Amino acid sequence: MTLMLNTSNDPLMQNRLELQKSLGYEFKSSDLLESALTHRSYRFENNTETDNQRLEFLGDSVLGFLLADRVFRGYVEHPEGMLTVLRASVASGVALACKARSLHLGDALLLGNGERTTGGQNRESNLADMFEALLGAIYLDGGIEAVSNVFDNLFAEELSALKDDPWSDNPKGHLQSIAQKDYQVDPVYETLEETGPKHCSRFRVRVSVGEALKAEGTGGTKRAAQSVAATALLKEMEIK
Repeated sequence: MTLMLNTSNDPLMQNRLELQKSLGYEFKSSDLLESALTHRSYRFENNTETDNQRLEFLGDSVLGFLLADRVFRGYVEHPEGMLTVLRASVASGVALACKARSLHLGDALLLGNGERTTGGQNRESNLADMFEALLGAIYLDGGIEAVSNVFDNLFAEELSALKDDPWSDNPKGHLQSIAQKDYQVDPVYETLEETGPKHCSRFRVRVSVGEALKAEGTGGTKRAAQSVAATALLKEMEIK
């Protein structure tokens, strides 16, 4: 006779079951899953053996490899610099934290009391690290094929969006791609002017591609002004 365990009254166990369902992967090793979900603050307060820091280190490399592979194969005409830009647009801390929230990872994360009372379950860095730790744990538990399948399922929408419009909201990246491909140079940004008080500054920036191609832009931050300048130069170059 098989003994069926009732997990409906155990919120922690239920979170883990729901998480594995969302990942599309069932762990063979419950210890690996537990480690991936354990923040260092919980380890310190409860004297447990492991936390997710080592798995996060591994998962960061696993994620980097899988993203590099997909971007490399999907954008065969782009130079190395633009592959890096595309990869970063998917793997930023903000993007990974957003992905973690979509999986409700904060509900499953084991935190120390101090970390939890200060909102650690919603902290961007905790969520991003936990997501990477999970990828590392899946790699150890099921190998590269298993984590590759999970990655493709989780990032299908993001990778598809890159193919539909890889330069959406990224005029600097678009300009850099064109400059490297057609002119074999990188765009050069120069801050021409900063006006206004520190809390409300305005920046005027010029971007140049070679000697002949130049445009200016203004914005409330240097980055914003650079984006405006890049957009202006792209328009002058009649590139959309």
